[in-house]
Amino acid sequence: MDDIQLTKDSKQLLAIIYKEYLSKINNGVSKNSAKRIGHISDIYELVPDWLPDDVLETMNELSRSEYVFNKYGNNTIIDSYLLDKTIIYFENKNINTIKTIADWILKLK
Repeated sequence: MDDIQLTKDSKQLLAIIYKEYLSKINNGVSKNSAKRIGHISDIYELVPDWLPDDVLETMNELSRSEYVFNKYGNNTIIDSYLLDKTIIYFENKNINTIKTIADWILKLK
């Protein structure tokens, strides 16, 4: 994601979310359904070492940059979706397998 304006944490979380998207598709989930990220508690499970406030702020950054769509309720994310912009970005970078996305995530650290 060299050509997009995101923090390192946002790039990492977005790549992890995209990896989950690919995993769902590989397990027979439709592309439309695979775009659903879920409730903030589902996102916490993707990055268990992160502070909950940091996860929320990073998801807010991704939403402001239009890489994910967040639905809010009770001052938190009640549902979240991966947007086409993210999928297009990774596909154009030829990062379209779980292995290549995992390698890419490691390079961010």
